Amino acid sequence: MKRILLAIDGGETSESIARFGFQIGQQMNAEIGMVSVVDTNFLITDGGLTANEIAGLTKDELVAQQKKLSDTLFGQQKVWAFVQTGVPYEIILKVAKEWNADLLVMGTHGRRGVAHLLLGSVAEKVLRHTTIPILVLPMK
Repeated sequence: MKRILLAIDGGETSESIARFGFQIGQQMNAEIGMVSVVDTNFLITDGGLTANEIAGLTKDELVAQQKKLSDTLFGQQKVWAFVQTGVPYEIILKVAKEWNADLLVMGTHGRRGVAHLLLGSVAEKVLRHTTIPILVLPMK
């Protein structure tokens, strides 16, 4: 296993996912990459900012979070960073394939009922469409 890609969503569970993925990476002497996605499906404005401006601000926040996680957890180790805009599961799969990831690590929020029906599950969609081994961490 040479490359481990960590899917970081910017939420409170991102550090747990990064820490767990980094531990696996250290044990396997693997390169680490982090991918975050600005989900354009849910960008709604009230007229003050355009959807593109909100996406840009969100992207900046995700870049800053990845840098903080990288500095805090990985120290001097090189960490690949990917922040893109689009449909989360599609971008995660695209980056994993293009970067030649050997393992994908991500979390799941375990939504049920209407929340799951409306929001879906990024982890579930990745599981259904990937050919890369995936480790899904429950974040409850």
